[in-house]
Amino acid sequence: MSFSGRLIVIAGPTASGKTDAAYALAELTGGVIVSADCYQCYRGMDIGTSKPPKYMTEHIRHYMIDEYDVTYPVTAFDYSHRALDYMDSSADRTVILTGGSGLYIDSIVYSSYEFSGENTDLSYRRYLTEIAEAKGADALYDMLMEIDPEYAASTHKNNIKRVMRALEFYHDTGNRMSSAKKKRTMRFPDTEYYALSVSRPLLYERINARVDRMMSEGLEEEVRELYNAHPDRSLTAFKAIGYKELISAIEGETSMEEAVSLIKKRSRNYAKRQYTWFNANKDVRWIDADELNSIRIADMIFKGDSNV
Repeated sequence: MSFSGRLIVIAGPTASGKTDAAYALAELTGGVIVSADCYQCYRGMDIGTSKPPKYMTEHIRHYMIDEYDVTYPVTAFDYSHRALDYMDSSADRTVILTGGSGLYIDSIVYSSYEFSGENTDLSYRRYLTEIAEAKGADALYDMLMEIDPEYAASTHKNNIKRVMRALEFYHDTGNRMSSAKKKRTMRFPDTEYYALSVSRPLLYERINARVDRMMSEGLEEEVRELYNAHPDRSLTAFKAIGYKELISAIEGETSMEEAVSLIKKRSRNYAKRQYTWFNANKDVRWIDADELNSIRIADMIFKGDSNV
């Protein structure tokens, strides 16, 4: 690794204001931004993943956005190795790593989350997918309980993507995800790990408003276009909240109104899981963002405000 700069993480639940805070901080530091969102890396998934607006990406260099076609099943290995390569190219600059995908963030922050490339043929992922389709989520969860009961206890059995990641991690490395979380060996010495906290009522209000805004901005049309081009519901990209619900509506399995309501509900549930992930990490320094705008948040981090 040749990266020797300052790594600043701005994590937190969906709709907590991470994108704006990261942009404001990048302006202050002259740094670059690396997205840690497991779906922003897909091309064409713009509205539903809340990608940074064009004025941001034109002014500040953003990495790990629009990296892959929706047909490619991106893994934590793919993400971490490409993101780390981009960080190497940034040398001694400040890198702001921002997003809500806890595993993706930790794969950069901690060397103990070291994924291997042995599974690049995706055969094991296909094997797990076949089990899930044939036997359901319980079968995968039982597999995780056998190899890593501690991590399984902190994971909902219906969170198939997270269960599969843990199984893949064990398959690739021989290590349990629970052990990797305990070790948490910092990859870079100059690392600061922040997360934005927003009160639940305000956060849920923001989530609901954001889903309504996405629909008004053309999320249905975006999903239709992608699904018409790639009519395969098993694609990893189409597991994203917002896309899978609208595909169900497009297929006539539910109404569009019911799909939107479900997107809001699942987004709120996802926010709860994000809080659980980051709360379990003692390295995280929480910022109460209820009354703070993005500029104030960035200024606090930049100055190392003792109140953070």
